Amino acid sequence: MTRLGIVVLIVLIDLLGFSLVMPLLAPFAESYGFREWQIGLLFSAYPTCQLVAGPILGRLSDHYGRRPVLIFSQAGTALSFLILGLSRDFSVMLLARMVDGASGGNILVAQAYVADVTPPEHRARGMGYIGMAFGLGFVLGPLIGGLLLSLPLAMEWRLRLPFLLAAGFSTIAWVLVLTRLPESLPQGNPAREAARVVSWRGILDTVRLPGVGPLVLVGFLAVLAFASFEGTFALYLQRRLGWEARSAAFAFAGLGLLSALVQGGLIRRLVPHFGEARLILAGLVLVAGGFAGLARVAGAPALAGSLVLLGLGQGLLSPSLSGLLSRITPPSEQGAVFGTLSSVQTLARMISYSAANLLLGRVSTAAPYCAAVGFDLLALTVAGHIAVRIGRDRL
Repeated sequence: MTRLGIVVLIVLIDLLGFSLVMPLLAPFAESYGFREWQIGLLFSAYPTCQLVAGPILGRLSDHYGRRPVLIFSQAGTALSFLILGLSRDFSVMLLARMVDGASGGNILVAQAYVADVTPPEHRARGMGYIGMAFGLGFVLGPLIGGLLLSLPLAMEWRLRLPFLLAAGFSTIAWVLVLTRLPESLPQGNPAREAARVVSWRGILDTVRLPGVGPLVLVGFLAVLAFASFEGTFALYLQRRLGWEARSAAFAFAGLGLLSALVQGGLIRRLVPHFGEARLILAGLVLVAGGFAGLARVAGAPALAGSLVLLGLGQGLLSPSLSGLLSRITPPSEQGAVFGTLSSVQTLARMISYSAANLLLGRVSTAAPYCAAVGFDLLALTVAGHIAVRIGRDRL
């Protein structure tokens, strides 16, 4: 198997664990009597810690290599899921989420790894494979979670079992990194030697690289919108339509399948014809339409239509944004740029998870998704300026 294939497989296995528990974290916490603000904190703890750790891990991967950082981050993820699966105390669960966030360099380093092993003209395709792994993970993980919730066990153990299985998936990914993944930046590589040491000044300099700042802002706003869906969807279905947590898991699976089809097959055909900038615009329009639909859902058909728009939009947006960002970034800055992108996106999740749960609990079930439409429209404005500038540069 090629290096690209191995790293995509590792991301897939890792995402199986993540997507297995994402739809169930809120019902799991609510079953212990946690309030909306506590559920929001559990979601926000991961991005809060990754906000600080992301750029540092990215810089470390530029200087010391991708493999050591991946080994560290996978171990932290496995430990976090194990603690979550065995605990019922809010403080301990919050600590587990913080451990996962502080070591959470999995995806950003995987993106930098893909940039290392693919030529610039194929970056969007390589990022599309990462996106396909995301999509497949979001299909299989929620499906497994829904099936686990159908087992004839006490409700507490039906909710705990997915977290323990997620710890197992993360452990498998850790073993694969340890035994099968070669380093993509060997000693003596010019990009590795040129990488700067970790510093906050270096992080600010990263954002100031030509073209990077606006794209990072688009990534921030897009995740600010989408995280409101991640953090509230299970409770939204329960309160809006009266559906159980198992239904949310299966809905996540359908969304993941659609996103995987777009990112794994369609994106590599669209990029040569339309370019990443236009696909970013199209993705934002579709996602905004999906959120507008969710705010007005009254039954299953409208819900399905809204999820189709979300899946198509995210499938276009994510790899196009990563591919364009990678293509304009110098080789010695790939890890730092993706680390910075990861941090601003985790800041967005930190804000959105807490705010969306408060909006859901204190305003209405539609409120988080109305706010998401506004954030997507802001991102669309910034992306429009980027597309215009790229068009001028080509003239």
